[in-house]
Amino acid sequence: MLPKPDNFRLFPAIDLIDGRAVRLLHGQFDHLLTNELDDARVRAEMIWEAGATALHIIDLDAARTGAPAEPNISIIAELVAAKPPGAVLQVGGGLRSAEAVETLLAHGVDRVLIGTMALRDPHLLGELVQRHGSPIAVALDSRDGTVRVSGWVEDAGIGVEDAARAIVELGVQTMLITGIDRDGTLGGPDQDLLRRIRTAVPTAAVIAAGGVTTPDDVRAVRALGCAGAVVGRALLDDPSQIAALLHASA
Repeated sequence: MLPKPDNFRLFPAIDLIDGRAVRLLHGQFDHLLTNELDDARVRAEMIWEAGATALHIIDLDAARTGAPAEPNISIIAELVAAKPPGAVLQVGGGLRSAEAVETLLAHGVDRVLIGTMALRDPHLLGELVQRHGSPIAVALDSRDGTVRVSGWVEDAGIGVEDAARAIVELGVQTMLITGIDRDGTLGGPDQDLLRRIRTAVPTAAVIAAGGVTTPDDVRAVRALGCAGAVVGRALLDDPSQIAALLHASA
């Protein structure tokens, strides 16, 4: 039996495109999901007021271009300034240079999620881990058993379990695992993928993403020993669900 973390966190998600809060279906930019509540600041305020202790932000523009830019950078800074004491705000998307990582950390982001760089420049990843420690995390996005990079559009040509082992060897303590085919579908998490990762790197804190929709999904992820779960599409469709999801994560 794999050990279960003591402090499981639910990470409500806000994805940013041109300053708007959106979601993508299967990670495809031509399948944009949004509603009238596309102000990231207002949505974050609702999440904190509901009692959440964590927030997951992805800069989708930067994920495509590899260069974080306005207006998303300013919005992220505002979200950091407005978060409650003790809350965790993690940010990913387009962090392919040391400068991009340093910029977010300088803005007060608690954890950065590195994706493409982790596979293409592991030496730089190792340097960042040595310099900053636990705030450096890695996002591994999986489709058909291999890792996708550059906003999920390119196959990195490495199995997700092998990638996870290599990243832990560099000192990374936390990784976000996304089953791309489940992302934005409301279809439940890829429990087989999560189980394989937990077995491959039992010492790492694994945050589950993709398809987490119901309180039962949250409980299932906790039962696998994950340290947290990201929920996005479900709250876009029905923000009132956050109370039940938070209760399941407590």
